[in-house]
Amino acid sequence: MPALPRYRTDPSPRALAARLRALLTAQVPAACGVYAGLAAPVDASALHARITHAMASAFVTGASAGVPRFEPPPSAQLRLLTAASWGRLDGVGADLTTFPVDLASELWWRVHERASGSLRTAERRVACDLLLRLGYPHRAASVIGLSVIDARRHVLSPDLALQELAVLCRHVPASVVESMALRGARSDLPSTTRRELALFVVFRNAARGADSTSLQAGAALAVKASSELPATALHQARLYRALASVPFVRHDIAETHRLLGRALECLTSVTPSSALDRLAWADEAYALHCFLVRSHLAVGLATRAVGYTGELVALSPGDDRTWALRGDALAASGHLDDALDAYTRGVSLGGWGAARAAYLRGFVLELLGRVPEAAESYVLAQRIDPTASVSASIGRDQQPQMRTEPGGRGRSVGERRDPGRRRAQPRAVQVSADLAHAGEQAVRQVVQASMRRIG
Repeated sequence: MPALPRYRTDPSPRALAARLRALLTAQVPAACGVYAGLAAPVDASALHARITHAMASAFVTGASAGVPRFEPPPSAQLRLLTAASWGRLDGVGADLTTFPVDLASELWWRVHERASGSLRTAERRVACDLLLRLGYPHRAASVIGLSVIDARRHVLSPDLALQELAVLCRHVPASVVESMALRGARSDLPSTTRRELALFVVFRNAARGADSTSLQAGAALAVKASSELPATALHQARLYRALASVPFVRHDIAETHRLLGRALECLTSVTPSSALDRLAWADEAYALHCFLVRSHLAVGLATRAVGYTGELVALSPGDDRTWALRGDALAASGHLDDALDAYTRGVSLGGWGAARAAYLRGFVLELLGRVPEAAESYVLAQRIDPTASVSASIGRDQQPQMRTEPGGRGRSVGERRDPGRRRAQPRAVQVSADLAHAGEQAVRQVVQASMRRIG
């Protein structure tokens, strides 16, 4: 079985604009309408979309204090991508009040009205998280009072630290945000806040595959803060999942799986009571099983990985990541027909996530000798996302060694630094809330200019 190709997308604003232009005419409408209007979840809605809708409902009914911490959605641009897939350029604006009336549900306007009023701390926390999930970073910054900040000297709020970092992540280099988080994790903030700040650093470094001092420091600080708190099974599961990232980036799979096993034990011992608690449990279970699938695929244990993808299907069958991982695991284990079915399910969900599914479906069809169908699937993938790049997959032991530079950029050992790239200066980073909508505004201008040329 040939290795699956690596499918990657360009994260730049200009590439996002090209992606939105493509989605406008790709005729792959997203099946879920939660992010573009807060429509009620449907069978094709992902777990993260159900969580977003539940957060909105709790916020407008005055139940914000009972909303637990959730993982962020896979993209901060889901509203833009969903609206574009419906052919609705008017749904990608940066202002909540200009969202199309015919797309907005009653819940959408209740969120808008409630977020405009006086809010208690718990409500500000939920409002900020919700607005970020819906793709309104400027409004999210306003809700928590984040306007101008000196990132080197700012003291994180005990109650809104994670929300402040989530907003800042969109405007300052990763190294600056992570330094703030580590500084907060070492401070005299409450133990719960310090634990979350430390885990924030761990998960961000793990996502980059960076075996850095920040990763190690974050893991140690997370353990220290957790030791000061009552042991709850769900929090322990998340802690073990985070700690497993340290041996994983070092390719110590035995220790990785030992820690993930501990996380799974903690998770299975939880009996959630309320609806929000059940969503929080499912959210952690989904993240844990994604890690289990990837870690088993990394060492060639594809059959075991397939088993774990069954849990993903049970937890979130409307998530394109579910079918991407299941397709990858089935293809790696040689079950090409089943992999084809999985990728086809991913395509059927529509939206931007269908691009990768379509490309990998084409790859599997080509392996099966169904070349004309493969060509159609490749064309569909390109039609949905023309910014994607594909490269041959390489084995784990063949991966180039990477250094992590400030800002999170990886540089291969031996690669020369671009002489035109200035070294970051150790000066205060000023962040204005007025910049919060700049990225989306730039995207909108590029899209509108392109549409005028098309017209």
